[in-house]
Amino acid sequence: MEQASQTLNYEFAYINVSRIGIESLHYRYAVVDNCVYAQLLQMDGPRREVIQRGGDISYFEPSLDPFSLPGQHVIDALPSLIFADFSQLASVWDFIPVGRSRIVDQLCEVIRIVSRDGTRCSYLVWLDVDTKLPLRIDLLDRDGEPLEQFRVISFAVDDGVRNLMQGLQKASLPPSLSVPEGDKVQLGWQPA
Repeated sequence: MEQASQTLNYEFAYINVSRIGIESLHYRYAVVDNCVYAQLLQMDGPRREVIQRGGDISYFEPSLDPFSLPGQHVIDALPSLIFADFSQLASVWDFIPVGRSRIVDQLCEVIRIVSRDGTRCSYLVWLDVDTKLPLRIDLLDRDGEPLEQFRVISFAVDDGVRNLMQGLQKASLPPSLSVPEGDKVQLGWQPA
């Protein structure tokens, strides 16, 4: 999933379901000339859009002036698990194959991701068998009750997405805001 979500050219129409409501979104991702382009668009209500071009993430909101921040990927309204470093997660999480199921008329491998010490939330993930892209991710509390759900309702993986995203190469985006350097403090304590 980690490799597929960062190398394939794809788009998702999906919903986020949480205790505060349902949000419908559209996400496109493509790699053009070794540069990452992504677009996240809120489908309901006032138009909100996030665009990534390389290492800059630009935000367009109705009540704010457009701005850009440095970043590696769009994190707004996407599960953090999509961009996680699984080599680091493997030391504290167990990845348990559950079986197969269908999401968006696609055959999926279902994986349960469970915290080894039981102090963290867990996940239930449906990965498309062919592309390895996540088509559904349920965030569960320690009792297994759903907290949030990412659920794809349609998707495409093809060069059409790449061709569409090429338009962002020349798009006029707001300049990147400088983020002040923080103090580099080394703390000599360990939690116990």
